[in-house]
Amino acid sequence: MGQKTVRFSDLSGQLIMRDDTLARIVIHEHPDLDEGPVEIEALADEALALEKETLRVAVLDVYLPGEDAPRRVTMDADAFGAKVTEKPVSEMLITARPVKRAGRPRLAKAAE
Repeated sequence: MGQKTVRFSDLSGQLIMRDDTLARIVIHEHPDLDEGPVEIEALADEALALEKETLRVAVLDVYLPGEDAPRRVTMDADAFGAKVTEKPVSEMLITARPVKRAGRPRLAKAAE
């Protein structure tokens, strides 16, 4: 006796008949997402349609005095650009100081 797996799109409920039409979508952030990332399955055409709906956003961590944790802000990229008045936002980003990654310091190689 054999088994057959039937897959449905988590977006539309449509039957996914072939593996070459199956798309995996990982949701990293959403207002209704309580825990870490989750994944869903959908038809490839549905996944491509999602990509066409993308927004240009800026994701910022705002560190305020007296607060231990940063505030995560997601905003329209053009609205963020409008706040930058000193020079063009593209120039400001190029000349901005890179963030140093947290972690263990690298050990220098021993002299041979």
